[in-house]
Amino acid sequence: MKATPLDQERLLELQKIDTQILQAEHRQKTLPELAEITRLNHEIAEITQQRNELAVEHSDIKRELAKAEEDVEQVRSRKKRDEARLASGTGSAKDLENLQHEVVTLDRRIAELEEVELEVMVRFEEAEQQISALAERISSLESEKTSIESVVNSKVDEIVNELVRLSSDRKNLSSTIDGELITLYEKIRGDRDGLGAAEILRRRCTGCQLDLTAADAAKFAATAPDEVIRCEECRRILIRTADSGL
Repeated sequence: MKATPLDQERLLELQKIDTQILQAEHRQKTLPELAEITRLNHEIAEITQQRNELAVEHSDIKRELAKAEEDVEQVRSRKKRDEARLASGTGSAKDLENLQHEVVTLDRRIAELEEVELEVMVRFEEAEQQISALAERISSLESEKTSIESVVNSKVDEIVNELVRLSSDRKNLSSTIDGELITLYEKIRGDRDGLGAAEILRRRCTGCQLDLTAADAAKFAATAPDEVIRCEECRRILIRTADSGL
């Protein structure tokens, strides 16, 4: 294939633009802040699950507390009724004596139930405090995430603007290069990780980073400037420049 030296030089410039596009796209996908956002999302999800599980436990304890309070209130009501009967003095001496014993028994029962109620109340308040602490932690992480997302958005906007500019430069430049040369370049670029053309720099292919053999260097030096040459190792299009050393 033949192409003017100017087209070949422009192809090398096009490759530089394509490399910059690839680098910009890579930066966009690998911003360090993205990894931090992923970590925060994972931590938020874990803490949210803990909070939800604790909320279920808190609801169970709430029902347990209501039952304990109800038990205490029932025994207190019974004690009040017995005390009212004692105060009225109605009934036989035996009945009144039994009522006194029952009041003493109910006092002990109330003390026992109040202990249970207190223990449940402590667990209820502890669960409530833990839920509140987890909610505060989630809020803090969400705030941190929002700040980082703002930084990401700013950086992405910069990269997108850079890509728009590079794409425009690429379109303008590629329109000045022979179509057959562009077609070959695009095919090789697709097969070679985005690098379709490489400069010969001091007798080295900058595509595969291998030095030319003496025979290849001599052959390329003797090849007409408008002849398109390719690396014998990586098969990329080679561009000769003043720094090629041929």
